[in-house]
Amino acid sequence: MDKQHELEQLFNAAKNQHAVYSFDEAQQSLLAEIKASSPETTPTKKSIFSLKNWIIMLTIASTIVLTLFISSSNENDVKSPLIVSSKHSIKTSKNHQVPVAQPLAFQSSIGKEMMQHVPFYETFADSTLQILENIKSYENEANEDKINRKNEIPTFEDGYMIPKLTQEEIKANNKQKKAMLKALEKFDKKVYAMIASGTFDYQGKLTSVQAFLIQKTEVSNLEYRTFLFDLLIQGRTDDFLKARPDHKQWSILAKKEKSPYEEHYFSHPAYDNFPVVNISREGAEMYCKWLSQENYKILDDKKKPQFNDMRLPVRAEWVMAASVEGKQGPFAWTGQNTRNSTRCFLANYSLTPDEYAKQDSVATQTNKANDLTAPVSSYYPNDFGIYNMCGNVAEMVYNDVETKAAGTAGGGWRNSEEEIKILGPDPYAGVTTANPAIGFRVVMTVK
Repeated sequence: MDKQHELEQLFNAAKNQHAVYSFDEAQQSLLAEIKASSPETTPTKKSIFSLKNWIIMLTIASTIVLTLFISSSNENDVKSPLIVSSKHSIKTSKNHQVPVAQPLAFQSSIGKEMMQHVPFYETFADSTLQILENIKSYENEANEDKINRKNEIPTFEDGYMIPKLTQEEIKANNKQKKAMLKALEKFDKKVYAMIASGTFDYQGKLTSVQAFLIQKTEVSNLEYRTFLFDLLIQGRTDDFLKARPDHKQWSILAKKEKSPYEEHYFSHPAYDNFPVVNISREGAEMYCKWLSQENYKILDDKKKPQFNDMRLPVRAEWVMAASVEGKQGPFAWTGQNTRNSTRCFLANYSLTPDEYAKQDSVATQTNKANDLTAPVSSYYPNDFGIYNMCGNVAEMVYNDVETKAAGTAGGGWRNSEEEIKILGPDPYAGVTTANPAIGFRVVMTVK
């Protein structure tokens, strides 16, 4: 019992000592303690007692070493989360490293205890917040860039904003432009009529006209829009602004704040094949010049001599084409009336109140009067295959070759029966500004 009591005292004394960091130091301290507290014994008993103490010493030393190991591991792991996998364990986010969760290689009780002391989830949450902040910052930059791009598009006093074409719109425009140039290059008979040189009776005088090519229809919204968009594609913004239609003329005509035609007539696909109106004479001349220049770009050296510049017609040329070399009159068709034998209208013009009231109750596009322009290939063409030489829109002409004074011919949807005659009075003489009733078609002198 005395020996047992001594062992318990020694064990308690060892427990109360400060932790040591080497096995040798623990051994020396324990032996010195035993020697100081134990009487001399016989060699046999001392040997037995030494064995027991060695067992106790190894137990105590193992406990101390294990405690030190756990303590050291905890200190290190507070600085870095427990991530066993070494591959792809760190991702960089701007200026700091963000720990990425990986599966633990083991799930021992020690591992669980250590995880309780590691701010892993707090660190992961911080990195997630940082990512969200980065996304928000990116979105803000994108929105700001979008606003900046929008601000780059000039806005003018009338509220007009220059269109910014998409890649799809550019592709479609280039395709339409190619078709227009191909038709001109080949003198396509579906698009152009060839008028041979000759002499005809023009206002009581024999007038000679050189051969020319004339478009069978008035220039359409689609064709003119192709021209405008091509200016934008080429970066010719100033030219675009000079040539663009003045859509507000529709509202001025209707005496309304915002006429639907102001917004839709030129841009909506439903009006693609309607004649372009509300453009200045300068805009029409720019269209002719553009068509000439773009055509020359695709012609080879052998074909170039066959072409002259596209332009507006001189009145004598226009009359020759409308009257089929003086054979038709007063209109572009045979007869003196604006309706045929089946009561169908032969042109788009403005009726008097009495005429309007007498219209057929059941009518189609070709047998009733219109309150707007009609498609460029409406009604019957003349013997040259040319449409709407009388009515629809008054067409820009030069009154003579030398002065090129501004005038129109053929009248339009807002003009009377008298005004749409080939040699009828010109209600828009001298007008060079945009007007909802004025359009144009192009001609080219043929060599």
